[in-house]
Amino acid sequence: MLLLLSIACLNHQPRPTDALDWDLYPELVSGLIHVAPVIVLSELPQAELNDSVGQRLDPWLAQGRIERTQELAALPDAFRTAVPGALHRTLPSDWEAHFMDGKLPKTQQAHLSNALTDPETSLGRAFSQAAQTMGGDATLFTWVIHSEGSPLTNTYMVGELVWAAGQPVMVDHISEPYTVRAELGLALVNAHGQVLFRHQADYAGVLSKEHGLSHLSREFANAAVADIAPHWLGEPVVGPPEILFVQTH
Repeated sequence: MLLLLSIACLNHQPRPTDALDWDLYPELVSGLIHVAPVIVLSELPQAELNDSVGQRLDPWLAQGRIERTQELAALPDAFRTAVPGALHRTLPSDWEAHFMDGKLPKTQQAHLSNALTDPETSLGRAFSQAAQTMGGDATLFTWVIHSEGSPLTNTYMVGELVWAAGQPVMVDHISEPYTVRAELGLALVNAHGQVLFRHQADYAGVLSKEHGLSHLSREFANAAVADIAPHWLGEPVVGPPEILFVQTH
């Protein structure tokens, strides 16, 4: 069972011309929580296949960058999949709700996309309408406003050990580490249309052959949940990541 405490928060994240506030309302949630399709507003990433001086990389050197770019393109879905596990491991052990893959009509997906970028559109109302369409006891929404990745081999010498996004990283073309920055959001809305929480922020991490997409997406999900958890649970529980949401299509 999840108890969300009411709080007023003035630490907003911007939309184009105004602030995207995030809300918390007191509400009990148990039972079925649908996980809506992720809303992706970021552009599809393009592989950077030139070196730091503009020369085309040999195919064997470019392969790592192609792989990282494919992972960046898959980041929105990976983030969506990781958020339920991050939420679940933060909640009390007797919490009875469970997550299920949900579908949302294309028209409402487009309406949510518009609401996330147009300050004239009520974002709370858009989430409320979508959640009531989804059914269940609540709906979990995720979205990606912007994401980008940059190969460290274009910034540092191959063989150099550098500090990136809070961790040591060895620069080489086999691992082909990328620094990744993404503006991500998540919201939980109950069946009555109340926005229980809504949050959006920037996150940074490293993507490489050894530290792949599953690791990065769980780190982003854990960080996003950790940002909101103290307001409705006190200090979040620290423990190993849980993988509990599995796509059904």
